[in-house]
Amino acid sequence: MSKQPISLKVNAALFDVDGTIIISQGAIAAFWRDFGKDKPYFDAEHVIHVSHGWRTFDAIAKFAPDFADEEYVTKLEGEIPEKYGEHSIEVPGAVKLCTALNNLPKEKWAVATSGTYEMAHKWFDILNIKRPKYFITANDVKQGKPHPEPYLKGRNGLGYPINEANPAASKVIVFEDAPAGILAGKAAGCKIVGIATTFDEKFLIEKGCDIIVKNHESIRVGGYNAETDEVEFIFDDYLYAKDDLLKW
Repeated sequence: MSKQPISLKVNAALFDVDGTIIISQGAIAAFWRDFGKDKPYFDAEHVIHVSHGWRTFDAIAKFAPDFADEEYVTKLEGEIPEKYGEHSIEVPGAVKLCTALNNLPKEKWAVATSGTYEMAHKWFDILNIKRPKYFITANDVKQGKPHPEPYLKGRNGLGYPINEANPAASKVIVFEDAPAGILAGKAAGCKIVGIATTFDEKFLIEKGCDIIVKNHESIRVGGYNAETDEVEFIFDDYLYAKDDLLKW
């Protein structure tokens, strides 16, 4: 039996980048392997396994603290798209979805990535996606994911801060693929759209995603309602959805 499409009407949407808009894991893995070549103590495969969704600076601070210099790390990250970009591809449907959001009459989406400004901007250039006004990167936060600061900055910038007394006063969704980002989004009071590019459906369910899709090909923007200040996301297909997804 085919699933019925799900319509989510929200005030804003926040997007991770790596694994959510572009599948850059191959490029990041190649970077870590190169980084560790002259460091016998640095287990690149372990870092690749555990650090997805982290800021590169936080991973280096933990596993190679002698190199934890922000200027140095920013330079390293900024070189990743040029050096290893051949290992990266668009998450299917991402360009179309982001373009539809850019064509809305009001700014309704933001980016909150653990990547640096240089790297994240270059990924968008490679995909030819116009960057949203609020583009939060590792350089803009004191605490990276799983801390909620990146997503709080995104929703606050768009004008939809958490309303503790009435959570439904501002409905924000987060598109994520990684545990650190899922935790950050949930802590920022958002519902989570899990993208099953990096981890499988079962894992994403365990981490608490509210709806899970294979990629963005099954998602479309229904439009913007000025009266309710909501944008509609229609999920024509999905791997999983919580029974209470539509309750806020």
